[in-house]
Amino acid sequence: MHTRQLTDTRRPARHQTAPPVGGPSGGVDNRCPRRSVTSTTGPWWSGAAAVAAALTLTGVPAAPQRGTAPLIAANGSCAVPNPAPAAELAITVTASAATVVAYPRPAPPVLHELAYRIAPDACDTANGRFDVVRLRAWYRDDAGRQTTRDIVRWYADNDSGAALTTEYPDPWPGVRHDFWPPGWLSDRNLSDAFTSGDFFRSNANLNSSSGDGDGRLLTGIAELATWHNPAPSGRILAVTELAHTRGLIAYPRTVDRAGRTGIAVATITRSQRHLLILDPDTGHVLAYERATRTPTGWQPSAYLLLVTRTHADRRWWEAPTAAGDTAPAAQQAGLMLPRRQSRFIVHPDQTCNPEHPTAPQEGTMR
Repeated sequence: MHTRQLTDTRRPARHQTAPPVGGPSGGVDNRCPRRSVTSTTGPWWSGAAAVAAALTLTGVPAAPQRGTAPLIAANGSCAVPNPAPAAELAITVTASAATVVAYPRPAPPVLHELAYRIAPDACDTANGRFDVVRLRAWYRDDAGRQTTRDIVRWYADNDSGAALTTEYPDPWPGVRHDFWPPGWLSDRNLSDAFTSGDFFRSNANLNSSSGDGDGRLLTGIAELATWHNPAPSGRILAVTELAHTRGLIAYPRTVDRAGRTGIAVATITRSQRHLLILDPDTGHVLAYERATRTPTGWQPSAYLLLVTRTHADRRWWEAPTAAGDTAPAAQQAGLMLPRRQSRFIVHPDQTCNPEHPTAPQEGTMR
């Protein structure tokens, strides 16, 4: 069992000096880590810089209200949750209003101040080799049809994991079961995400620090948050990387669909807005929204709500004393087959590149 100690805020020893990218290990160390968490004072800033950053929040009024009741209750329990039943998803599937934002500020001072005061979360000290995350996701397609999913995910540093999913409308009635043996999640680029700034940007799909005009960094951070429950040092790293990204706008008082007030960070173009909402105390990602500009205002095409974060030693089918990633024989027989997820949780819009026509083979009709 891997326990969490209260003596060091740093990530495990393997995270102190990252192996070189492209070296013999390809920048990945597969040894099983020990996580450690305790109170932190955050990165060091000069007194003048800290005061200047704090002043950016001075006089900010209360958060603008959404005008509707919260769509989901987010409690502080560290117990491993279950996904919501499809009947509950049916009640909230019509939610379509975009997030209301106000009081814009330049993002760097607000984010530096947040990084300075990030504190441990109540579930940081929960034991377990798996990061467990529960999320609610809404999608709207070009025809206006909306789908809602509720997902509980397990992820371990050896790129193994599992997921329970419910959906409305539901093409597969009931709860969908997925699991991935060690190494099967390597294509998701999740391992070592919180090792360093370079690793973080690479794993969040933004290798350049020039800016985030297309929302790749905000989208990548949201995707990482659907798998990871990072320690305070990892959250400080993520917020600091955001603070060093040009072109971002901060909204210090923003309400998500669970009724929680957070600090929103946004990048806006003529046609799209990417919005990431962060917990003002712990730095955790609370929500992500991608919205498209329409004649009547912003219309969300994807919304992601992070509901629960904790840690666990086992997945739902494993006995309390189970070790490794071996499923029972009945499940190996076909009840749960490892497979790629059928839909990404969040992703930036991609341009459509039609395939070039291929020449007909010899002997075929044109």
